[in-house]
Amino acid sequence: MRLARLVSALSLVAALPLAACVSTPAAPHPRAEINNELCAQELEKGDLVRAETFCDLGLEFGPQYADLWANKGLIAMYSGRKDEAKKHFIKALRFNQEHLQAYQNLGAIYFEEGAYGKAHDNYRRALKVNPDNLETRYNLAVTLMKMGKMEPSKKELRTLLAINPGLADAHHTLGVIAYAEGEYDESVGHLAQATQLTPDASQMWHDLGTSLMELSRFPEARDAFANCARLDEKNSSCINHLALAQRKTALTDAAFKEIKDTQQAENSAPALFMLARQYREKGLLAEEESTYRKCVKLDGKFAPCHFGLFQLFSDAHKRDLAEVACKQFLKYGTSEEFPTEYQTCEKFLSDATF
Repeated sequence: MRLARLVSALSLVAALPLAACVSTPAAPHPRAEINNELCAQELEKGDLVRAETFCDLGLEFGPQYADLWANKGLIAMYSGRKDEAKKHFIKALRFNQEHLQAYQNLGAIYFEEGAYGKAHDNYRRALKVNPDNLETRYNLAVTLMKMGKMEPSKKELRTLLAINPGLADAHHTLGVIAYAEGEYDESVGHLAQATQLTPDASQMWHDLGTSLMELSRFPEARDAFANCARLDEKNSSCINHLALAQRKTALTDAAFKEIKDTQQAENSAPALFMLARQYREKGLLAEEESTYRKCVKLDGKFAPCHFGLFQLFSDAHKRDLAEVACKQFLKYGTSEEFPTEYQTCEKFLSDATF
């Protein structure tokens, strides 16, 4: 489990729609303000065509009104015209060098493009406009992490948590950084807080499970991956890691380990058969098959182990292997000793002939 799997879950705060709440250096024309409000309302509704109509009309009255250019940038941004959006945001900053949302949204575009240096610069400028803006500080922290500047990133995240300890994303990102640095106890601490604050975030449960696995805390990891799989049934990583955590939990269980050690030490076919059945009860199919194979290698005439292999292969729809195991069972077992198993095997072979 690599850091890349954890980092993939991180995303920046989405661009924010603009209303005419940011003051510009010069008072705008009243008609420009009215049309900016209408433009912002249509943006919130998602009607980009009407929004742009009002913005363009407003610019006829106030061509230097920064908020209108910033809203034009949002319209282009939402339409997928990123280059045009950047031009509009830059124009907004030309008319108002303290336009917070223009800096924020420029930073978001540069981040998406992988231009982390430019994203960093714009987020820094946004923080100078308003140091209390939590979204900007978080985005700056993630950008610094992407740039490999872990200490500055952690500093920004700790500042965020000093202001608001309930920010799950800040805990999550600190957990990811701690994981990358091999500080697994610290990683678990932050990720556990993130899941408590946002219990319906499947990726946070996945990342918590990943860190717990590094500490060999398998039962807790199993529970974390189970929560992830419950929240996101199609998440193959959670499902696969859940199976692994379950296996590790079973194998490290003290009572089961004692049974396993005792039966392996005895090293007889009956003891290996009983161990294989223990594996079966715990859902450890790979270990079950391996133990049956050791059993028949030790004593090829021990019928129960052949039947055990038949069950495994039959359940896995491996018909050819199931037939071989079934025939071996019938060769060394009797209907008097194993009536139910014998009947099952005969029926399987009979059905296979048709």
